[in-house]
This record gives sequence, structure tokens and C-alpha cells, in this order.
Amino acid sequence: MFQPRASLAQFVFEQAEPPENYQLQVFMDQEEALVKVFEKCDMVESEHLVLTPEGHKYFKDLLRRPELETSFDVYIGKKGGVVDRYAIITEEMGCFHPITWILSTDAKGEIIDIAVMIYRESRGQEVSRRRFLKQFEGKSIDDPISVNRDIIKITGATTSVRAVCRGVKKMITIIHELYIKGEGSSPSLARRLSPEEVTSLSVSERSLFTTATFIKGVKTVFTAEADSEIQFFSVANKVFQELERIETLFEKEVKLINKRAGKSPVSCNSEVFEVLKRCYHYSVLTDGAFDITVFPLLKQMGVYRGQFKKINQEKLISLLHSVSYKNIQLHDEGNLISFLHKRTKIDLGPVVKGYAIDQVMGIVKEAGITSAMIHFGCVAGMLESPSEKDFWHIGIPHPEIRDVTSGTLRLVNKGIAFMADYSRYPTVQNKVYLHLIDAREGKPIYNGVLAATALSDKTEEAAVLATALFVMGKEGIQELPKVFDGFNGALYCDNEQDEREFVLSSGMTEYFTEEVEEMCQIGHGTGCSF
Repeated sequence: MFQPRASLAQFVFEQAEPPENYQLQVFMDQEEALVKVFEKCDMVESEHLVLTPEGHKYFKDLLRRPELETSFDVYIGKKGGVVDRYAIITEEMGCFHPITWILSTDAKGEIIDIAVMIYRESRGQEVSRRRFLKQFEGKSIDDPISVNRDIIKITGATTSVRAVCRGVKKMITIIHELYIKGEGSSPSLARRLSPEEVTSLSVSERSLFTTATFIKGVKTVFTAEADSEIQFFSVANKVFQELERIETLFEKEVKLINKRAGKSPVSCNSEVFEVLKRCYHYSVLTDGAFDITVFPLLKQMGVYRGQFKKINQEKLISLLHSVSYKNIQLHDEGNLISFLHKRTKIDLGPVVKGYAIDQVMGIVKEAGITSAMIHFGCVAGMLESPSEKDFWHIGIPHPEIRDVTSGTLRLVNKGIAFMADYSRYPTVQNKVYLHLIDAREGKPIYNGVLAATALSDKTEEAAVLATALFVMGKEGIQELPKVFDGFNGALYCDNEQDEREFVLSSGMTEYFTEEVEEMCQIGHGTGCSF
């Protein structure tokens, strides 16, 4: 079976396909498909055929195809000991991924039924509908099967329609040549495997899969090594559901806290409360370089609307009284949170995404998966590397040049976060202000840093440290390792000669290689015109 291969770019390099395109849709499993096809038969026999080199060339020439698989599963249904019908379960490549289906013919080779079993892409699934597939019924090896002549195409699913037509031609040709024609079934074209040989072929080998979805408008990519597509997508669905649950929970709780905590203590969800406690601790350890009370500044500066505006000094001084982690009061009994200033409000930023990734990794491990990576917004977390690889190869997006990496990382069992000037605000007073704000001074950050990358053993902590490192700049490279044992960081910044350079923490050289290479950012693949 064709196995999609994951490769890494920004976090997960992709070839030409947006990872969200790979979406498994199982309409029926093998047992259901065979019951449906052979419900009127007394007996069903199966054969696993492997084409000989001569047979492989013969069928490629006959079908006028440059590529063709070398093995097929054929099923023979009998009534009263007489062959009633044949069926093949096979795959045909769609736009990016194969379509799995079953086709059955009568004893003369005329199509009785055809059904899509598994569709793997987010578009074009109209070809699985009964109304479309009914067009093939009654056709045989002697009938033309051309798109928009013999077969009506589907708008927006042209590639998938063509794949179905190719697959139908292939399947009825195999049945005709190896079974109905008679002489073509000689060992010169195909060999029938014994039950023992079939069993040995079915030994499971893990493959690397990747898929994606959007959670609260943010692309989320899940890559893992699994025993099968079914296992992978079962886990992927659980991962995405848990990530969305956490995002929704925190969004609701933070909104409630911001509305009420400046007036009176608010009892919040225990899960949220524990994260808030850690955030307060992070602020203490970073001396306020990380501070979740930055919300009033971001709002006043127009950051949430994407339209930066300068705050006058009088207004700024007033705002700064509300912006400090020291305004937060937390009480374990009752999970209470209150603010000492009525205008204090919080924004957890990437911390929630980092926390969510750490949580769902437990789901991944419980499923028996040991090699996985999750990319969510500006953060990612990973387990062990894929088989036959020593590490996950992670590209650091260049902050100034689109679709280019400024460096690469070699990682396993780490959390990573990027903070960078990927979307600049307009120049204000001859300075390019960033979307990150130093809550201690109430000003946008302009310290020569263009991008900060932080590694830690936990993704939540990596998100915190990337923010703190961006704020602290080169000082953070020296000071943060003294406080956080798992921290390693890299800054991409201007030097005194107005040139770009990387500044690394002492332990970062173990993971980092500076290199510029083209990449295809997630979501900006060339795609396919189905």
C-alpha cells in the first residue's frame, strides 16, 4: 500500500502538499466491502497475485501506463461451484494520496458494482457518491472510459474523476486478462502466493503520516509514526479534539477572569488555575520579561486590530499601573484569582498552545506511538525521532525572507517556540515596532532582535522562554540558562555593523546549524487543481 511520507519545513517540511489536505475518510472496511459484493454467493475464494517482470511490462504496455503496482488481491465468488463474479480491492493515486476501492464484475467481465472504501483528501470526495459511480455499471474491457465523453466529470474534482477512470480500466483489464481470457492467467504473467507468503507480507511496519486541521483559525499539524492509517487518524482525531477543548476552555475562562477579577475574586477551572500559577512563577523567574498582564497595553496600542498606534506618555503612565504580574493574586482554596488593579487583564498568548501540546502528548503515548510531532501556532512539541532517523529536522523560518529558513535544529523529546517579527507594524518615529511589548516599560521592543527561538523539555516552558528571550535580548541568552535547566536559545539579530547574526546559548550549538535554504511554508504549498 502507498504510504504518505512526512517531511519537515517550518516545523514540518512539506513537499508540495498542504498537510491539511490529507484527511482519512473510511466509507467501508474490507469485510464490509466483501459482504456487500458477494452477498448472493455461496463461497468466496481469494488470491494474492504478484506480477512477474514479464507480466508487469505486459500490463503497463496494455494500459499505456508508465507506472503500475505489482500485486493485486482478487476475490472470486461462486454459486453452486460455478464462478458468479470477480472483485478486486486496489488503489489508484488521486491528487496526492491513493483512493482505495472495490470493483466487481460478473463472470463475463461486465462491471456489476464499484464503491470507494477509503478517500484520503479534503476535496474531490464526490467521486465516492453512488450517483457518480453508477456510470461505470455494465461497462467491460471493450467499452471506452473517457472523462467528459463516456464519464461525466465533476466540477472541482477532475483529478479524482480521472483517477477513478484509470483505476476502473486497470481493474477490469486485470480480471479479463488473468481470469476471463484464460490463457493470460499463466505463470508467465502473474504468480499466486501461498497463504504463508501472504501472511509474511502483512507483517506490520510503521510508517510516517502527517495531517492538519485548523483550531480557532490556527493551523495545527500532527505528524506521527504509526502501524497504519487507521491507527494514525484515530490518534490524530483525539489529538485535535483535545487541543480544541483546551483552547475553548482557556478562551472562556480568561474572558470571564478579565471581566470580573478586577472587581472581586473569581473561581476558575482547576486546569486553568494551575497554568495561571505557573505563569505567575515564570514572571517571577524572568523578573517580568514574561508577563501575562500585558493585555491593556496590546489593546491600547492596537495590536489586536493589527493597526499600531503610539500611546502618549500620560496615558502610558496610567496604563502601567494595571500592567504587572504583581497585580495578580491567586488563592489555592477555591481556585480564586483576583486583580489588585481594576484595569488589569491577562493574555496567555502561546502558553496555552504549549500547555495543550504537552497534554496531548499523553494521548499519543497511551496509543503506543513513540515518534510524533505536533505544530500549533508558533510552538511545537516532539517525541522520539522517526525510525532510521536520529532526530527531527526543524527549520527556523527566516524573519525577513518568506519561504526561507535561517537555520536548522536537530531535536528529539523537546518543546520549541519561535517569536519573531514575521508581521511588522508600520514605522513609528523611525523605528520598526514589533508585535511584542515589554510590559516592564510599556513599550514595543526594539533591541535589535528579529527572532528568538527557545528550546525546553516542555513546550509550555518553551513558549514562555521564547517570549522572555525576545524581551531580554542578548541578556536573556546569558541569564535564562541560570534559572531554567532545560533552556537553550538562539537570537537572530542586528550586530553593530548592521549585519545579521545568530547569538546562541552555550548549549544550543549541540542542536543548531546555521544555513539558509528554501522551504515551502505550511499552508503555502502549490496544492492541486483537483
